[in-house]
This record gives sequence, structure tokens and C-alpha cells, in this order.
Amino acid sequence: MKQIRIGLVGAGVVGSNLLQLLEKNRQTIQTRNQLDLQVVAIATRTPSKIQHLTQIPISTDAKSIASREDVDIVVELVGGTEIASEVVHSALKNKKAVVTANKALLSEKGDELFQLAFENGVEIGYEAAVAGSIPIIRTLRDGLSSCEFEVICGILNGTTNFILTKMEEEDWDYGTALKVAQDLGFAESDPTFDVEGIDAAHKISLLASLAYRSKVPFSNLKVEGISKLKSIDIQASKSLGYRIKLLGISKITNGGILTKVHPTLVPLNHPLANVMNESNAVFYKTVEAGAGMVTGKGAGGLPTASAVLADLIYYGSRIRIQDKILENNSYPISKKSREQENKVRNYLRFSTLDKPGVLSEIARILGKNDISIASVQQKESEKEPVNVIVVTHESNEGNFAQSLSEIDKASFIKEKTVAIRLLENL
Repeated sequence: MKQIRIGLVGAGVVGSNLLQLLEKNRQTIQTRNQLDLQVVAIATRTPSKIQHLTQIPISTDAKSIASREDVDIVVELVGGTEIASEVVHSALKNKKAVVTANKALLSEKGDELFQLAFENGVEIGYEAAVAGSIPIIRTLRDGLSSCEFEVICGILNGTTNFILTKMEEEDWDYGTALKVAQDLGFAESDPTFDVEGIDAAHKISLLASLAYRSKVPFSNLKVEGISKLKSIDIQASKSLGYRIKLLGISKITNGGILTKVHPTLVPLNHPLANVMNESNAVFYKTVEAGAGMVTGKGAGGLPTASAVLADLIYYGSRIRIQDKILENNSYPISKKSREQENKVRNYLRFSTLDKPGVLSEIARILGKNDISIASVQQKESEKEPVNVIVVTHESNEGNFAQSLSEIDKASFIKEKTVAIRLLENL
């Protein structure tokens, strides 16, 4: 039986769950996989929180784990891009495999880390970095390796999906839904990373790079969050036959790979529309295999720890196999698609004064920029501002940007216009 010695860096929620999973499943893993996974070293900022889970000496020196001779795989679960980067760099230079759940690190610095791993004859497992327990990394890399991708997109953040679900089902405003998410532990006290789309952007950049075998840098992405959405947007979208989701979307266009994160009106009959609460999902469309979707728990200590353990089993089984073909996740930088080449339909909510001529002026500006209106909604209101909701036909993104810049300068507009793209042709 092969023994694999593990150095764990970071023992918070995911790390502590991993320790428990390893102990619970040790016998099963030995029987099924002929692997003896042994944690031999742990480093964490708060040793007292996990002392009851293990007899292994616990250190606060994260960097020391990466250079220990008695460690085969370093599991990095500290998060962030500073200490984590130093730990992973050191581990790879010391020819140790790495398993991580750190999407920010890989999205921002993955190219150099993957290249360093390849040069040193080791590998990086990151199944837990995207969509929690959903096995999407190996699905893309192995199961669909023969396919040419046209689109990959998904609900990649459980916090925002929970908030949007509760805004619809309970008719809560954004602030109330966020507070409940925080109370339940689905959102941090500072939710910016989640609600402004940064977390989803890190994840879709990793998925797009893997699907297209072309590096899609996080810095290239245009990112919009959900904090400006109101209950009226949720309910109006539903009445139009759509449900708002925060999506990471990457697709092939004539100008290159277009990758973005933004709230999106998803048709109610699309499978992504029915992924609710804190669940995640990844939808893809390929030339050869058509469309497919995988869904499941996208966050949480136990689901994420299960993905880490799956990587430990997979990469542990590959250690000391002399003739294995190393995975190489280093790709050339993609050609970035120009924004104005992307054609979309939009849901637009204008907050306006209630006076004659407002709608005709909005229509005039849209028409001047080659945008035609498909439908208009305006509910009677006793107080200003009033909400005018317009759904457009397809037009260039650049035309929308120009139109909204002009409209938002008008004296009758009281708040910045909310624009949400419609998901179609998937």
C-alpha cells in the first residue's frame, strides 16, 4: 500500500472538515484506492481550534511545511494571495504536489504556478477552487477533453444565489436578504468579494482557461455585482418570464474569447434558472457533445473538503509513478474580444420623473443608437421617482453604453439606470 504524507497549511472551516473526513474515510480509502493518506504536519493561525481533532503537533509557521522532507503533498487552505503564494511556490520548488481550494491565487498567479509545477515534475490539484463539491475541473480537463467549447457559464457563488433567491421568494429587498445570508453564515461581514462578483470572476477565469486551453486573465474581465438590484427588478423579470442570476459567462466570439460576470435574466425554462439558494451550477455547450450542466453544493466546509480529499486521492495515486504524463495547465494568453462586438438584449430600469415626454425621449436616444424597444412596463405610482422598465431587441454592447451615458445625464433621470443582460441562444 502506498503511503502519502500530507502537510496541511490552513485549518479553518475547510481544513478542520478535511481532517475529520480523512479520519472517517481512512479505511475505505485504503481498501478502494490502496492509499494510506497520513497528515504529518499542520500549520494554522489558531492551533487551539483544532487540537481536539488530531494528535499531530500543530505549528503557526505556514512556510515551514513546504520544505519538510517528510511531506509529499502540501494542502494549501489559507486563502488570499500573499502567504498562500509563498507556500505554494516553495512547495513546488521542493518538488511537492499541491492541492488547493484557492481560486484567487490560481486566477491571478496560476500561469506562473502551473509552469513552475511542470518544470519541477509535480502537479497542482484545484478541484475545490471552483464550485465546491461539483467535479467540474476534471470534467472539463478529462471527460470533455476531445470537445471544442462554444460557451461555458455558471452560477459560481452561493452567497449571491441565496440572496437573489430570497429576494424573489420572500419579496425582500437586497439589504434584508444580505443580512439573512450573513446571519446564516452564507455571507461574510464584508460581503464585497461575493456580492460584487469578484469571487465568481476568479472562478470563471479558471474554467474558461481550462475549457479553451487559453489563458483568460482575471484582469481582463468586466465584472458587475448584484448590490444595485432592487426587489422590483426581481419581480419584473419574473413577470417577463425570466429569473435573475449572477453568471460568469465565457464564450467564443469573432473577436476572441469574451469572458464576463454580471447579473443576467435567465429564461425560466433554462436549467440554470432553477438552481436556487446556495447551490452552484456550470453550464457548457460544445460542438461535439452539445449542451450539458453539472450542479451541486458550491460552498461550505464539508462539500469543499470532499473536493480536496478527492484531489488527494487522485494526485496521491500519481506520486512516484515514473511514466505518468504530467498535467500542464499553462496556456498562451487569449485574444480578448472587444466589448462592442458582443450583441445582447437588455432589461433596462429607468428611475424618472412622472411627466409627459419622458418615455418618448428615452425611445429617441435608444433609437438614435440603433436600439429598438421590444416591450415597456410602468406601474402607476403616487410618488416620484417612477420606474419605467424597457426590454430591448438585440444591439451592440457599445450602443447600450452610449445610450445609457446620454440618458443618465437627462434632468428627468433620478437614479443611475439599471441594465441587466438577457441570456439567450444557449
